[in-house]
Amino acid sequence: MPLELSQVTDPSDFKQIMPVDYDAWQTPYNPQLKHFRPNLPTRAESIAYATAKNTKKLLENDPNRFYLKVTDTDTHVVVGCATWVINQMNENGDGKTEAYWHPEGSEEREFAECFIDGLWGFLAERVTRKHMDLHSIVVHPSHRNRGAGRMLVRWGTNKADELGIETVISSLPSARGAYERSGFGCIEVIPPSPRLKKRLDELEGEGKGFKWRELLEEDLSGWLMWRPVGRDWIEGEDVAPWKS
Repeated sequence: MPLELSQVTDPSDFKQIMPVDYDAWQTPYNPQLKHFRPNLPTRAESIAYATAKNTKKLLENDPNRFYLKVTDTDTHVVVGCATWVINQMNENGDGKTEAYWHPEGSEEREFAECFIDGLWGFLAERVTRKHMDLHSIVVHPSHRNRGAGRMLVRWGTNKADELGIETVISSLPSARGAYERSGFGCIEVIPPSPRLKKRLDELEGEGKGFKWRELLEEDLSGWLMWRPVGRDWIEGEDVAPWKS
């Protein structure tokens, strides 16, 4: 059952891609996802939301954003997908997140905004040059260990080499090994923003904060992965530019 990688150019492809995206993020469970997307009641609603959002972005024809899919050529089933972005520096580093996907005034919204701003701020302090940025990647649980993930990652690193730029990934702890096998160095832990704990202390001082404490019980850390221009990371020789 050969696999084929292609760039997504037709919005109708998201009808196949988004169910894969939804199911893949559940196994293993990703505790960060609820802060980037609305927590909708059903799988169907979640898929519809993601389909509409990604269709809108695709139709914007941003030359720096690339949607990819991997298809099983025997069954014509999409088994994995990824989004790569050419980031001029860190496009979110100086902004203020508005987590519109959560109800206005809710603890979930404030938490998401604080968490995301802390993540972007951490990355922006380090990655200050134009680079390839992996925004998302998934492979359906039923099709893992077939090489689809490596195909999606290698497309991005090949594009980065073509452009003469570095590649950066903010990785979940569970994915670190896969990225290392794809030529990335594991630079440092991305911790949850200290602002989260500070705000929790403030809320508890007001007799609030139960929801925040519940959300902070989950592991929201990650790994900052980096690959130099033109080749894979060499352990013991390479140092990320912001660490040298």
